Parts: sequence; structure tokens; C-alpha cells
Amino acid sequence: MVHEVIWSGLALKTYIGNIEYLEKEWSESEVRNFIAAVQRKLFTLSLQPRIGVITNKRRNIRKTVINKRIVLIYRHKPRKQEIELVRFFNTYQRPLADS
Repeated sequence: MVHEVIWSGLALKTYIGNIEYLEKEWSESEVRNFIAAVQRKLFTLSLQPRIGVITNKRRNIRKTVINKRIVLIYRHKPRKQEIELVRFFNTYQRPLADS
């Protein structure tokens, strides 16, 4: 069964932030690869939402690797058949102070 993917405000902010970081520090090819990897991962998650590693069992928070630098944190809502994207965390950057 396909789950709907919902973007939180923080997920969108950190996704765009990672694209901007890649544009400054890496090549255009890396940006395209990142966007394609996110699209593939979201498609996979919509079909298999439990593939990520559980980080908070009570809140159903999971994480999955997008590439060697970026991890996607998401919440699986099985009753609503939703995947809520929480944030994209870049291990090369400092964490955001407001998140």
C-alpha cells in the first residue's frame, strides 16, 4: 500500500539548505545526484515505510541514509498511511540552531 509523503516546514528548509550547500561547495552534478537520490528514496519510503532505522519508537521516528553526507529523518504514521519528512541532516554541516 502506498503511503502519502508529507513535507514539514523544517524538512523543506533543510532540503533547500542542503541544495544551496551543495551548489556552493560541490558540483552541479552532485546537486542533481542529491535531488535524484531524494526522489528515489521518497518513492521507496512510500512503498516500504519501515526501511529506516528506528530512532524514537514511541514517536515512530526513523532515519535513512540519502547519501554518505545526508540523512533523512522521518515519522511513519501507519494509521494515516503517511510519511512525514522531519528534516534532512547534513553530517558535514553544523546543525541548525533553531531546530
